[in-house]
Amino acid sequence: MAGTVLFASAPAQAQDWNTPYAPEEDQLACSPPANEGDTLSGSSWARDFIAIDEAHQYNQGTYSNGDPVVIAVIDTGVEATRTDVFNDRILDGFDPWTPSSKGKCDAFMHGTAVAALAAGGADGTQFIGVAPKANILPLKAYVDDSSGGDAEKASVVGSLVDDAVAHGADVINISIALPDHPNLKRAVDDAIAAGVVIVAATGNDGVNMDDPNVEADKRTFYPANYPNVIAVGGNTQDGLWYGKTNYGENLDLLAPGVNVVVPYAGGGWFADQGTSYAAPFVAGAAALLKGHFGKDTSPEWIEQRLRDTAIQPTNDFNIWQGYGVLNVGNALTASTEVTDEGPSDDETAGPMENPSTIAAMDIEYDPLATEKTIAWASVGGSIVLITLVLVLRKIIPMGRTRGWRPGSRRREQALATVESD
Repeated sequence: MAGTVLFASAPAQAQDWNTPYAPEEDQLACSPPANEGDTLSGSSWARDFIAIDEAHQYNQGTYSNGDPVVIAVIDTGVEATRTDVFNDRILDGFDPWTPSSKGKCDAFMHGTAVAALAAGGADGTQFIGVAPKANILPLKAYVDDSSGGDAEKASVVGSLVDDAVAHGADVINISIALPDHPNLKRAVDDAIAAGVVIVAATGNDGVNMDDPNVEADKRTFYPANYPNVIAVGGNTQDGLWYGKTNYGENLDLLAPGVNVVVPYAGGGWFADQGTSYAAPFVAGAAALLKGHFGKDTSPEWIEQRLRDTAIQPTNDFNIWQGYGVLNVGNALTASTEVTDEGPSDDETAGPMENPSTIAAMDIEYDPLATEKTIAWASVGGSIVLITLVLVLRKIIPMGRTRGWRPGSRRREQALATVESD
């Protein structure tokens, strides 16, 4: 399977990429899916929910000199033929399996969808990405969803992070859940030290990322679970926690992750769910902040800004909701100025309404409570059934012996005496 090629053994080809191409025998042609999605028939609920239009009054993904912010999308490639969504804003990127495509072909659909949420252009009044004037740097990490998040892929993604930084990325979106790996951790640390914001999806297993009892081969929580990465889970249309979100102490924000409308690589549109689609909303928001406050705005400040301007839980933070639900409008309209030391509060700027709050989840909340209740109910029902069978096995023979007449302990004892003689 092409998705599990061992890149480390493949020589690099002409191009200044840190990540090597796949061996020639494993390279393959790329074309978008032949079938098409549905017709776009309504506006995405996420657009109003996170106040995208309000944010666009301040920035749409460019710096003050007009240069586009660059968002690297490490995924399945981004389909450049979707010019209705991306126009000509997809840069030459990297595809280890189809070098000639330069990352601008998506034979699956995932990368195209993710890139559109972060930086797709307007399709009438029905769809627009968070940073519609930003450029997209596509870096292909996998071909389809047949290969899991293993150590090899984690190492390759680390190399792609290096490539993203080397090729001018300001923000990197990683909607892939991977195991911890030294190369991935090192690349993430280097990127953030270089001023690049990294946003990652936490994954969709509904697992506590800090639980030491999770089996080692199932601890696919990275790079989201690195403390300096902006870790994103999903929320529903009601602002509620998307129950498949991996959660924990490093979760930063929730963003729309259910019934999210995205473009299909082969044409048309579809709706899907998962933290993969929540992360690019935040990556787009980070791009707007970079554009608005300047290229040198630090990843740490942007992360804190997004936390502070989120629709927050009443207890400020919990492991399921992080610091709350993304609000791009609040992030762009808060009163700030940029100084030599970085952005800071500015009382002369327009006032910002305090973010509203979402109901905090009970500290004793158990995301598997329903499943456990059903399981224990099943166990309880089995115990009752077994007990009933055992009781009936004793009662029925006794009833037959008495001819089903009302009995007494004395009569039963007498019968036993007779039968024993």
